[in-house]
Amino acid sequence: MSRKSCKRVVRPLRTDGVHLALMGAARLTGEEVRTVFAPVQASADAMRRGVGTENDWSTLAAACCVARAVERQGVVRGLDEHLGVIEEALQGIARRAFAACAWTPTPLYFQELDALRLFLELHEFQVRQLSGAEFKRAVDLATANVKNQARNAVIVGAQQHPTPSIQLALGV
Repeated sequence: MSRKSCKRVVRPLRTDGVHLALMGAARLTGEEVRTVFAPVQASADAMRRGVGTENDWSTLAAACCVARAVERQGVVRGLDEHLGVIEEALQGIARRAFAACAWTPTPLYFQELDALRLFLELHEFQVRQLSGAEFKRAVDLATANVKNQARNAVIVGAQQHPTPSIQLALGV
């Protein structure tokens, strides 16, 4: 018996902006990038000043998880070692801050300040290269990764903006 092959249907490529935006293929706008980075930037500023809270640290750790997810997606590659150094700096901050069994704001060492500065630059570059759908997929992947590691994940601001910022409370 011979098998009939299905004819391939060629669909025309749609390039109108509205359709691309609906499909999530358009890059994030400058306004969306600023909205995503407002809590991350505020948390980094608080940590730099030495008045960072546990919530500020969690916000930075969440952004680092999203950066790792973007790296795994393959959209922006080559930042894995930098992200490892940044995660080590965040873990060092958490160890010192929790030394008294409760969060105590701690001043940062030069290496940690440098790691935070580098992280903000690299992650902003990453996010500027992503489409809305890719960013949402990275956030979902980071959330799933943290949940799989038996840690707590809380999504903040999902109703306020189509590209929610995410906080992942990481246990160190």
